[in-house]
Amino acid sequence: MTGSRVAIDCEMVGTGPGGRVSDLARCSVVSYHGDVMYDKYVRPLSPITNYRTRWSGIQRHHMKNAVPFKVKRLKSCWPPAPSANKVR
Repeated sequence: MTGSRVAIDCEMVGTGPGGRVSDLARCSVVSYHGDVMYDKYVRPLSPITNYRTRWSGIQRHHMKNAVPFKVKRLKSCWPPAPSANKVR
């Protein structure tokens, strides 16, 4: 059972006036054994007004090659379960 567990961590940046709105900027998934399954920077839809680097570790240069949120939203963070690929 433990082998099927994962941990997800998301880093947020501030958008909107004063950076008060939290938007996703990085999504990471690791297996129970600590293997990195997914780790991508995600560019929010709104302009970033506060990188919150002290807490998030996110800096401006991380966003240069980040996946746009609209694209990321259409993809899953990790491969779907084999049963999800079956045509019914």
